[in-house]
Amino acid sequence: MLVRQVEQRDRFLGCLLGCAVGDALGAPYEGLWSESIPGDDSLLAEFAEYEGYRRGQYTDDTQLSAATVESLVANGCLSYPHVAGSIARLWKNQSVIGPGGACTQAAHSFLRTGDWTTCGAAVGQAGNGTAMRTAVLGLYFLNEPERLPNSAADVSRITHQDQRSIAGGVAIAKAAQLLARGRDDSPDEFCKEIAAAMHPFEPSFADRVRNLPSLLTQDHAEALKSIAWAGMDRPEFDQPIITPFVIPTVLAALWCLLLHPDSWTGAVAKAIRLGGDVDTLGAIVGALAGTKLELSAIPRHLVDGVADSEKLQVLATRYHTLVHSRSS
Repeated sequence: MLVRQVEQRDRFLGCLLGCAVGDALGAPYEGLWSESIPGDDSLLAEFAEYEGYRRGQYTDDTQLSAATVESLVANGCLSYPHVAGSIARLWKNQSVIGPGGACTQAAHSFLRTGDWTTCGAAVGQAGNGTAMRTAVLGLYFLNEPERLPNSAADVSRITHQDQRSIAGGVAIAKAAQLLARGRDDSPDEFCKEIAAAMHPFEPSFADRVRNLPSLLTQDHAEALKSIAWAGMDRPEFDQPIITPFVIPTVLAALWCLLLHPDSWTGAVAKAIRLGGDVDTLGAIVGALAGTKLELSAIPRHLVDGVADSEKLQVLATRYHTLVHSRSS
């Protein structure tokens, strides 16, 4: 039993630290095309400089993830207004780094009204600001998977009301919950379970996730086009790049994880080198791969060098203690 608890703790550490490290690796290259991003060895050798911040600085992806965990730990349970308040304080304190427009709008709305049910960006704004922060939430439902879809949907609604964004938040939370079990599910079974959790919120998006394993055997360039342009009436760019639109973001993150199931560095480097919104891709894939492969899979020099490393490790450990106590 003790060995199992230690293993689970290391998955919690891998999730939060993996999020931060992947985010910090991708942040300096946000918005760049693939050919402008260094190769794997250079990318992973050290954190690059990022807009005047210290090397290893993460962005809002990790900040909102940590704010969610801080709410759960401080409150002892999931409270939607408490999570909303924890997120909004980043804006109130003017400490948020690289925020998206929808999350900014939601935070200011909550600070003004205190109503978490109406502060989310309106339907039509289907960004990835939900998916970037729900991997950590999935671990809260490690032993209560039946509660995850509706709860992750409500947490997603704090920033986004669009069903596509809500489904994306559910998808990443469910993926983390499945990976934290330590089972060796096939890609088909893994994606099938994620799709089932998403289906009540956005069936067509769920179908894309369910069919994602079929892209693993396709030509890489064609698979990338299918992912980067998914859910669009027409491609936004002539070349495939991962925009902040939630559908390509979630599909790309899961695709990278499935392509490199046994390598944290392989999955994260693959995600970042797709180009586009690569801090978010790095954060999501880093969190999911860290959950699956545990903290030890993340290069030690990156764990030690990421901003607030010790603070995040303490927070993840406290989070594990909370979740474990709820299942005892």
